[in-house]
Amino acid sequence: MSITAPIPALQGGKDTVVKTEGRALLVRRPHEETCIPLEAVARVVTEGRTVTIELTSAPDAVTVHVHRVWDVDEAAAVAFAEAVNGALPERTAAVAGADLVTGERLYQPSYRRWLRGIRRGALYAALVTVGLCVLVGVTGTWVAVMGILMFAFFAIPVLALGVWLLYGPFEEHHLRKHGVRTPAVRLRGERGQYVYPDPGGVVRTVRHSVQAWSIEAAYDPRDPGRVVPLLPRGRRILETFMALLVLGLGLLPAAGVVATVVAVFIGAFDEPT
Repeated sequence: MSITAPIPALQGGKDTVVKTEGRALLVRRPHEETCIPLEAVARVVTEGRTVTIELTSAPDAVTVHVHRVWDVDEAAAVAFAEAVNGALPERTAAVAGADLVTGERLYQPSYRRWLRGIRRGALYAALVTVGLCVLVGVTGTWVAVMGILMFAFFAIPVLALGVWLLYGPFEEHHLRKHGVRTPAVRLRGERGQYVYPDPGGVVRTVRHSVQAWSIEAAYDPRDPGRVVPLLPRGRRILETFMALLVLGLGLLPAAGVVATVVAVFIGAFDEPT
C-alpha cells in the first residue's frame, strides 16, 4: 500500500520526537535514536497519552515487541496512529520486525546528570571556600586563611570522588526497585560484554567484570539502554562501604575548614576592645 497522506511528527515527553524518514519511523530522544522501518510495524495503538508501536512477529514467536512513546497529546496521537496504520505496506508473509530495527545511543543520561551534579557541587564548594577566606582574611589571620585553603584542597576532590563512587550502588538500587530484570548472554569473542533484548526487540549490551556465560541485569522500562548488571549482595555492600569511606575521608578536612572558621571568629569576638 502506498503512502496516501503524510505522517505527522509526534512530540512526546522528555524531548522525544517520532518522525518519518523515507519509509521508516525515527524515534528520536536526545541521547538515542531508533529506526523502525514501516515493514517492521504491525500496527500503532493509542492509549490516552501513550502511543505503542507494535512490531510484526514471526509465525512461531511468543513475544510481541513494542516501542512506546509517553506523554503525547491525545489528538496528535490519534492522528499519528491513523496515518501510520494507513501507510503500512501489504505483507504476503510474516516477518520478525525486531530483526529490522536499528538504533544508536550517544550517551547515558543518568551518568551525565550525576557528573553534572558533581561538577556543580565542586564549583559551589570552591566559591564557599573563597568566601570564607575573604571573611577570615578581614580579621588579619592569614595563617587561618592558608589552613582553610589546605583543608579545602583535600576536601573538595575527595568528596567529589566519594560521590562519583556512589553512582554505581545508587544506580543499581534504583533499577532493582523500579527496573525490569532480564538475563544477558555473553557476547561471543568479547570479554565482559553481554547482550539482552529490550521490549522493542533491540539487542543491547551491558558490561560486567564477572566472567560467566550469562548474567542477570536490570534496565529502565522507559529507557531500556539504561542498564546495570546485578551484583551479589556482598559486593554491593563492599562497593557502598568503600564509597562511604571515601566520603568520610573527605568530610574530615571539610570539618577542619569549619573548625578553623569558628575558631577565628570566636577568637575575634573574645579580643578585648
